[in-house]
Amino acid sequence: MKRFVYFNLPDNYLNQQLAKHQPVKVITPTLQTARALKVPHQSLETLAKQSLVEAGIQVASILMESRLLRTAVSRVIQTSDVEGTTRAFSSAIKAVLRAGINLESLAGVSSSRTKQLALLTQTYVSLLREKGMVDAAEVLWQASGVITKRQLVLIYGYFHPRIDQLHFLNAIADHHSVIVLPCPESSNFVDNQKAVDWLQQQSWQVQVFKETKPSLGKQLQDCFLNQTIVPAEVKAHIYAHLESEVRGTLAQVKNLLSQGTPANEIVLVARDDQFYGPTVLDVAYEYNLPVSALYGVPLNATRVGAWVQLLLQVIQDKFPFESTARLLTNPLCCALSAEVWQEARKQHPSNLLAWQNLGVNLSLLDWQYEDTRANWVERMQDVLNKFNLLQGAEPWAREIVAFYQFQEVLVDLSKPEEEVISLGEFAADVMGSLALVTVPAQPGNGGVELHTPLSIFGAKFQHVFVLGAVEGILPAPIQDEPILDFYERKLLRQQGFEFDDAAQAARREIISFYALLQTPTQSLTFSYLQIIGKEATLPSSYLSKLGLEIVQPPPLPVASLEEARQIYLRRETLLDDDVLPQAIHAWNVEKRREGANPYDEYDGVIGLPLDPDKRVFSASQLTALGQCPFKWFANKVLHLAEVEEAEEELNSSLRGSLYHRSLELALLNTSDLSKVPENLETAFVQAEQDLQLPLLPAWEARRTEHLNVLIRACMQPEFCQTEAEFFQVEQKFVGEWYGLIIKGQIDRIDRTPQGLILLDYKTSSQAPRGIKDEFGKANIDIQLPLYIHFASTTLFPGETVHQAYYYSLTKGKKLSKKQPSPETLQAIAQKFKSYLQSGYYPVAPDVEQHSCQYCPYDLVCRKGSRQSRKASI
Repeated sequence: MKRFVYFNLPDNYLNQQLAKHQPVKVITPTLQTARALKVPHQSLETLAKQSLVEAGIQVASILMESRLLRTAVSRVIQTSDVEGTTRAFSSAIKAVLRAGINLESLAGVSSSRTKQLALLTQTYVSLLREKGMVDAAEVLWQASGVITKRQLVLIYGYFHPRIDQLHFLNAIADHHSVIVLPCPESSNFVDNQKAVDWLQQQSWQVQVFKETKPSLGKQLQDCFLNQTIVPAEVKAHIYAHLESEVRGTLAQVKNLLSQGTPANEIVLVARDDQFYGPTVLDVAYEYNLPVSALYGVPLNATRVGAWVQLLLQVIQDKFPFESTARLLTNPLCCALSAEVWQEARKQHPSNLLAWQNLGVNLSLLDWQYEDTRANWVERMQDVLNKFNLLQGAEPWAREIVAFYQFQEVLVDLSKPEEEVISLGEFAADVMGSLALVTVPAQPGNGGVELHTPLSIFGAKFQHVFVLGAVEGILPAPIQDEPILDFYERKLLRQQGFEFDDAAQAARREIISFYALLQTPTQSLTFSYLQIIGKEATLPSSYLSKLGLEIVQPPPLPVASLEEARQIYLRRETLLDDDVLPQAIHAWNVEKRREGANPYDEYDGVIGLPLDPDKRVFSASQLTALGQCPFKWFANKVLHLAEVEEAEEELNSSLRGSLYHRSLELALLNTSDLSKVPENLETAFVQAEQDLQLPLLPAWEARRTEHLNVLIRACMQPEFCQTEAEFFQVEQKFVGEWYGLIIKGQIDRIDRTPQGLILLDYKTSSQAPRGIKDEFGKANIDIQLPLYIHFASTTLFPGETVHQAYYYSLTKGKKLSKKQPSPETLQAIAQKFKSYLQSGYYPVAPDVEQHSCQYCPYDLVCRKGSRQSRKASI
């Protein structure tokens, strides 16, 4: 029986032979390789699975593999983390099965770790056999033993065949079958040379073709091995960073497409396609380029998968507000109207009944504790239909694929149908499946494709662009495994177990690159980026082996309307575009904002005057105006306000109101300040009712803490000074202050022989910072001077104010604050009036931006370091 190994095959030889001779089954590793030969795609794995099916043997799905492997781990290894242990052993078990290792012999080695691995693999394989199944990693070995009829096959694209591939190929290949292998005289191809020797021992014959006129690919391969002169069609371009590299490469791609090159004759290659994929897809969208990225993304990283995870979280946690709200407002379903959502934010429903009281029927999600697998899957299907998840996924091709992939997952999860499991077990199965099953990152047919070198073995493209030609990406670093590391493999190889070692992994990378070099027919372009993140990079050693000089990329036409706008933004001529005039206007506004020019209308200097005589101010309003005029303007003129939302914590504002009201009630029932602590408990309860305090988590325990804080504060000496008598509480006033109308109220007024004492309660431990001084620092107190002014003139004419101070209820002590001079206060009032009369409300917080810490208007202001470039106000 004559079977052949072809060396040094001329380009297009296979295409010519396939066109001339009788049909032959062509086996290729990828669709791209099959496309180059113009044949249907069929791999060794699919051929092996057909043989197993004919023999009545099933190949376990990835979900079944995971489930049985977890069972094996729980039986063999004493661990509380079955899931984590399963992940740790998974790749090692796959390596054992793929290498065709005798498990009984492996269990006899001296290494305890390897013995455990062998026992675990034996248990796992036994579980598979009980169900009449095999693992995907052992498909080729198992199929080799059940083949009853050989086939005429041509194997192309398997340029670094594994031992299991060789055994299956030898078992199924009939008379005149062919495998094409690269096997130049180089130490990097020692594994291929061993493979050829083995095939010759199995009666395969080697056929070497004579050298013909070398193609571009052949020249490149010769250059890589023998350092000959690199062809002129091969370039290497340097870029500053990732985005510039992708933009420069895709601009060249778009230029080729505009010149008539078919999209399927251009390919993007990245050794780490998951690293490059998101940026490539984003820039391609901007450039209006058809690009497909077929690398796998786990289902839990898709919108559909994330929604399913959130659904299970909501069901298991019994409808908490935040996760339920995220579920119902997700773009895939949008199950809440604007009115219901607004009401939900006010009430924060956190159980099924509360949501139903809002008119949101979630009874379909009220799942029981246990049920059969079939019923769990049926419930999940009902939910997907109820929320129209497929319709919600329609705007995104990947999400449609993810939806149907999840349907297949549910079919696997429903078996065995009658098995009863808990909700937690079903949720764990679903979560695990979402992490294991993948979908293409950007599915689609046609267009320019993004691939790894491995996925285009044997394919042909006119133009090839290789991204990321840097050390650490090309070649990829050799990764060790936690269980079956390279040192352990070395010891096992010495005992006759044929595991791949580190040297083989490195040679595989070299052969992968060698095979990539034969892919282009017209041009090959490498790109090298200088920085990844914040780390500097080095050019790939492969570039130096090719003798390539890294140069700047050629200038190219603007590739997108967005890039054109960036250019025309700085020119006097305008692009015929609806967006650009507004963009230029916004650009000029921002330049003025960021410069040293005075504040303008885009910073709050609107020039619309307000009459100071027609406005009534409070001390807090004046403080806001003095700290940042825009903050006052946004609140009191624009009337901006945050969306009303239920309180789940006792915030500072509500806490202050509660403390003030409690002290007010406690003081109203007595004239003796020493009796206040005794009255506080009753007053606190009444204050809760008066303020309609919302139901807060663990409030009974927390209210005791707050009550104790107040009692301690009222028992301190500075709360009740010697000879002081309680006089007034929450005393209101209104009047004129340097031409401004002011209203307010003083928390407490005591009377002493020396005069009145004014107290203002604070829940903080520090005195208020006040308004800005001439240096922009917030340190001028304006509240107490106002109280002193109105107490001595309006409330109690002729009486002396002996003291005025802030009292910290948290610390139980007086908070001192330096009082400004009357001249300073008059100047401040005059400045406030000028703001109103001229319409001057700039975004100008204090230099340390203390006023910004709790400001609710951060979304509508433009604070930042630019403030230092503006004139002080």
